[in-house]
Amino acid sequence: MPISKDTLWKGIIESLTEDFLRYFFPDFVDLIDFDKGFEFLDTELEKLLPVNDSKKRHADKLIKVWLKNGQEIWFLVHVEVQGYSDPYFALRMFECVYRIRDKFQRLVTGLAIYTDWDRTYHYTEYEESFLGSSIKYQFNTYVLRDHPSAELAKDANPFAAVMEAAWQQLKKPKDEQTLYRLKLDMIRRLLNRNLSKDRIRVIITFIDFYVDFENKEIRSKFEQDLIIITKATQPMGLEEAIREELKQQAREEGREEGREEGREQGIEKGIEQGIEKGIEIGLQLKEAQQMEYLLNKVAPELISAGFSIEHIARLLNIPLERVQEIIKNHQN
Repeated sequence: MPISKDTLWKGIIESLTEDFLRYFFPDFVDLIDFDKGFEFLDTELEKLLPVNDSKKRHADKLIKVWLKNGQEIWFLVHVEVQGYSDPYFALRMFECVYRIRDKFQRLVTGLAIYTDWDRTYHYTEYEESFLGSSIKYQFNTYVLRDHPSAELAKDANPFAAVMEAAWQQLKKPKDEQTLYRLKLDMIRRLLNRNLSKDRIRVIITFIDFYVDFENKEIRSKFEQDLIIITKATQPMGLEEAIREELKQQAREEGREEGREEGREQGIEKGIEQGIEKGIEIGLQLKEAQQMEYLLNKVAPELISAGFSIEHIARLLNIPLERVQEIIKNHQN
């Protein structure tokens, strides 16, 4: 079961916020009071984002930061996850900023991270003019293709390792054995850095999932080598975001089943209760079954995708014996 790249980007930005700001805003970090920490305003951002019916994926983050002079500023971050042609992207960046300014009256700086090859839609500003009036909004940009992996490998900032991992998608080797070697080389170099265990764990998780293997045997071998190299026994920081996505996927399927079950029970309890009441009953019944549903559906799919039992146990944060039991029941 693939993990969406927008989930990975949002998780890694939230896990490595200080490294993220130091990497993308080096000229301004001396103004930031890192001791005050950060606040993530994704809920507020979701309420303000322009309606977009497109299924194309991207990651948006809104981060509250304090300066040393006590001033509060907000960072609006937009990551083009897969890279696609969007002639309205600059307009969307402008709409996000002016809606934030209008609603919350806060200073906002914007950043767009482009992870594709096509420069045609790598906008740096939005501008319009009409009958003598004009508007111009310039925002910060980062184009991954302008920063070769060799350059990123030399950068001491931990977030450079994240961008180096993103290069594997930008220029993915056709031979998965080469991808296998690149991934392990990145992880070995990461372990040689003077970084905290938490930073190392979250970056390794990003490297692991951002560009996955199609060959199940190579995936299994990689997982075995990863366990040996890292001696990992605890869930990694970013895996919480991954687990949440897996839960949401199961929740959505369970909710649909709950609607159908609820409709049936709603009819049995009488037309006067109405279909909506029946749906509510079904959802309540399904809520108690969500975790069991998740485990029994996701674990076999991960096995089919080539994940080892040990890795599944770490990912879902459940005992190894429980995974073995689920797989055994599924096979029967």
